[in-house]
Amino acid sequence: MNFWEFFKGMEREKLIFFLCLAVIGLVFLAWGDTRDTKTKANPAEPLPKEVFESEISRQEKEISQRLEEILGKIDGVGEVSVEVKLLRSSAKEYAQNRNAGQKTTQESEKSGINRNISENTDQKEVVLIKDGQGQESPVLLTEETPVVGGVVVVAEGARNPEIKEEIVNAVSGALALPPHKIEVLEGGSGGVRN
Repeated sequence: MNFWEFFKGMEREKLIFFLCLAVIGLVFLAWGDTRDTKTKANPAEPLPKEVFESEISRQEKEISQRLEEILGKIDGVGEVSVEVKLLRSSAKEYAQNRNAGQKTTQESEKSGINRNISENTDQKEVVLIKDGQGQESPVLLTEETPVVGGVVVVAEGARNPEIKEEIVNAVSGALALPPHKIEVLEGGSGGVRN
């Protein structure tokens, strides 16, 4: 029996049913292929550096660079290098609309079995506000600054006790950090000395 003979003897309803099944199957196959191609990463493309860099290390570098700029402007400091260690990065909390609900359904069967079905829903949506130009931005509730654990400063001018004290005071004032969490070391062409 060949392919067409199989369909010749079939009733019209069965033929339509089989054709619909075939079309649905093809749609699922096509949909599955497009979904898979979107989620697969191209192994030839390297991942961007930002993927590997954590938020805390990014903020440590940013604060270190800003301190280097500030300290480099102090007379007598000379060449300076700064390393900042954060205990916690900055955090922002945005306003949210929250919709929570509970739905309970009670089912009774003829056999006398009763079932209670509970469904809990909890949806959160960030609150957006439009500015004068029509751009939407989230509503910021709180913003926590990073918590600095300690700072190491290596500076050419640190051999002078007055310059060393100025460096400690500048870092302490800029980061609201107590002086005992700031280490200032003398630097130069021959390496680092305390």
